Amino acid sequence: MNTNLISLEDRYNLLAGRLFMYINRYIAQKFKSSSVTLTREQWTILVQLWKQDGVSQQVIADETGRDKPSTTRLLDNLERDGYLQRQPAADDRRLNLIFLTEKGKAAEEEVMRVANQALDQITAGLATEELETVKKVFEKIYTNINT
Repeated sequence: MNTNLISLEDRYNLLAGRLFMYINRYIAQKFKSSSVTLTREQWTILVQLWKQDGVSQQVIADETGRDKPSTTRLLDNLERDGYLQRQPAADDRRLNLIFLTEKGKAAEEEVMRVANQALDQITAGLATEELETVKKVFEKIYTNINT
């Protein structure tokens, strides 16, 4: 018997999200203990807008890997909480573009400080090469899923 094979259960746990669930929970705990009122899901939306403000809902959905209904719900909540606003596109009034408000822009420094601290703690002890390997593996899995 070859004990080096990863069991189906271990593959599932590895690929389907046990680690990701723990990471999400850890980041959420760090946000809460630092008085960041955003969820991790809301944070990922804001990260996209901090990278490029004034994009369509579809761009945000694509960049965060979410479907349109869950993206709409997250945007609705962030708009209600004053982090962003929707504005009709100048060249196509049927298309809304998503823009950060001053509150959304101002939140970046503190939220990213907390997120980076959490990610530093999560990856403590990992060499740069190990992190690069993890990145490459995830990219291959992502490519396999999307081909």
